[in-house]
Amino acid sequence: MSPDPANVLPETVAAERLRQHLEEIARERDRAHRALQEREAELARIQRIGRVGGVEVDFRDGFRNRRSPEYLIIHGLGPNAAPETHEDWIDRIHPEDRERAIKHFFDALAGTSKDYMAEYRIIRPSDGETRWIAVIAEIERDRDGRALRLVGAHIDITERMLAQEKLRESEERFRLIADSAPVPIWVTKLDRTRSFANRAYIDFLGLPYEEAIKFDWRKRLHPDDMSRIVQESIAGEASLKPFVLEARYRRADGEWRWLRSESQPRWDPTGNHIGFIGVAHDITAAKQAEIELRRLNETLELRISERTAQLESSEAQMRAIFETSHQYQLLLDQHGEVLHANRTALAGIRADARDVIGKPFWETPWFAATDGVPKLVRNAFTAVMKGEDVKTEMMLRLPIGERYFDFAMRPLRDQHGTVIGAVPEAVDITERRQGEEVLRQSQKMEAVGQLTGGVAHDFNNLLTIIRSATDFLRRRDLPDERRHRYIDAISETVERASKLTAQLLAFARRQPLKPQVFNVGAQVDSVTQLIRPLVGARIQIDVEIDDPDCFAIADIAQFETALINLAVNGRDAIEGEGRLAITVRKVHGIPALRAQPARRGDFVAITMADTGTGIAPDHLQSIFEPFFTTKEVGKGTGLGLSQAFGFAKQSDGDIEVVSTLGRGATFTIYLPQAARPADAASAAAIASEPATTGRGYRVLVVEDNDEVGQFSTELLEDLGYSVKRVANANAALAMLSEDEFSADLVFSDVIMPGMNGVELASVIRDRYPGLPVVLTSGYSNVLAENAHRGFELIQKPYSVESLSRILRKAIADRGSISSTA
Repeated sequence: MSPDPANVLPETVAAERLRQHLEEIARERDRAHRALQEREAELARIQRIGRVGGVEVDFRDGFRNRRSPEYLIIHGLGPNAAPETHEDWIDRIHPEDRERAIKHFFDALAGTSKDYMAEYRIIRPSDGETRWIAVIAEIERDRDGRALRLVGAHIDITERMLAQEKLRESEERFRLIADSAPVPIWVTKLDRTRSFANRAYIDFLGLPYEEAIKFDWRKRLHPDDMSRIVQESIAGEASLKPFVLEARYRRADGEWRWLRSESQPRWDPTGNHIGFIGVAHDITAAKQAEIELRRLNETLELRISERTAQLESSEAQMRAIFETSHQYQLLLDQHGEVLHANRTALAGIRADARDVIGKPFWETPWFAATDGVPKLVRNAFTAVMKGEDVKTEMMLRLPIGERYFDFAMRPLRDQHGTVIGAVPEAVDITERRQGEEVLRQSQKMEAVGQLTGGVAHDFNNLLTIIRSATDFLRRRDLPDERRHRYIDAISETVERASKLTAQLLAFARRQPLKPQVFNVGAQVDSVTQLIRPLVGARIQIDVEIDDPDCFAIADIAQFETALINLAVNGRDAIEGEGRLAITVRKVHGIPALRAQPARRGDFVAITMADTGTGIAPDHLQSIFEPFFTTKEVGKGTGLGLSQAFGFAKQSDGDIEVVSTLGRGATFTIYLPQAARPADAASAAAIASEPATTGRGYRVLVVEDNDEVGQFSTELLEDLGYSVKRVANANAALAMLSEDEFSADLVFSDVIMPGMNGVELASVIRDRYPGLPVVLTSGYSNVLAENAHRGFELIQKPYSVESLSRILRKAIADRGSISSTA
């Protein structure tokens, strides 16, 4: 049971109360200690986040340093560096800032101020990184002012300093750009003083920079413009929107200049208005032209009023001419706006004068419906205002339909020669163009008739030989010698007919070429041997090859044909004795030919010059046309030069002709130059080989023509091949899908109903990669446009030897690929 309070001694009660009080004091001390620790931890965290480190330097006994953990982090020091030496701090300062920072530090200690602030760079030992440090500290001094202790903070301000440097560079770039501008540029503050002005602004005022930015621009304003411009300026600034002013200002040299100033409001990052930025353009010339035009109009009105009676008749006559003219005629002011349009021009757009007067010329219905023409007309007007005459031909979509015009525009000048407007004129040439087109079509038909006559004559001659030889071969008593001669005649005639069709395709650029890299000089030497008997003994042939190592890429057969055609052309132009000179050289471009621009690049030039009668100037532009010939109908097809032209163009080259009547003609073929092949022998034409047997290889023939298919089948069987024939591509694919090993080679025509031969070959290459395909065709636009996509090709008509060689090559290539795989 509890003791009775009455029996407890007073000393005991006092002792108990003292104990309880001491315990409460201890608890309060613990709470305060914990709160202090929490505040210190929070302060340290804030210092780390803010990159602030504490520092203390005691000067009473040398330099005794104490650094906080945050200071060590900022300076890249380890935990043991808290009591670092004064020399350690000096060594860490950037060499470029060291002398200045040390001097500033000791000057502060030697002074009387309690405050010490500094900014300098350090190089952190931990990572070698350069950081900017800001120091804010207080110096404790004794009664005599001697420094006892420095307590403060080091703050990492690197990001701020870098931002300031970027801002400085940005401002410097802006100043350089602004100073290079040819027009005055300025920046104003809210008190209307300038915070910046560029070089053109200062030059205009003729004042030093510091005076120019404080100068009141109204002191240079023309008195007649003062009231208006001040009001417009106040209203523009109050609107807080872009505004424009036009007025006269006195330049530094005393001359009055018209300036058009454009001002834009400026805003700070928080959206507060802080002033304006402005730029001014000198529009004196335009204003003077406007004043001159106005003065001219006023003068004209005055003269008209004074001389009305005298000019009425003349004006009526001019208006009658203007209004009754079949030309489209208009009058424009210096801004390009329509002042007047005659009746013909208005009728063309089915409009009245009020519909176009006062509108920019290029925005009127004459041009609005035709893409690209408004910009063209506006550019033409700009050129005319510079004093130029403009002429062009254009097609316009008008309410009356599509019409063609000869369009012209010339400057309208005042009595001083100043351009004050423009006079556009247009002549409707639609009917003339239609007539020219009819005439051209008529000429084309006449030319086609001439071509047809020549080709028909040559083919009939060839067919006559074949028909006669065939009739003789039917005779049973024909000797073997004559029989072989007639067979050879048929073969040679077929070859000549094939070359004739090749010439037609070459001009049309529709023959499938086989480009090869070949030695041009060697090929020219070879062709020359064929040309010599062709031109006869009375014509001397000289060959000059500048570089024996000269290679080009083209179809060799077509190249030879082109040279022969040029030689025959030269032979026909030479009357009696003469000379053909053939030269080969490397060139670095093709000159401008037939209204085409010059081309750069490496080419081989093959030139053939003759000493013939030359070519008439009016024929030079026509000699390469397939229907053009100066010979009588039946004497020539006119395909020789056209073949050379088509071959050169399709080979990505060109052909040039230069001639003077009585002094011969010079033709130059340009072909793309090629690098010397690793094996020079591969650049020459492949020599013919005798026919070889098929050795039982299986050939799938795809041919829709029964007669040709039957002939091809028998020919291949005679060569020793095992042959199967189908009529179209679908049947061929069906057979291969049943047994993909049923054929060793596919021999397909190109032109067939449905899928063509090139498409069939592509499908076979995808589905059966090891199965070779050989294509054949006399002519195919598919081949001409897409080549033969890497497949072997044999042209119709073909010989037994050439067919055998192509098939054996395709099968041999398949074998080499299989063995490699």
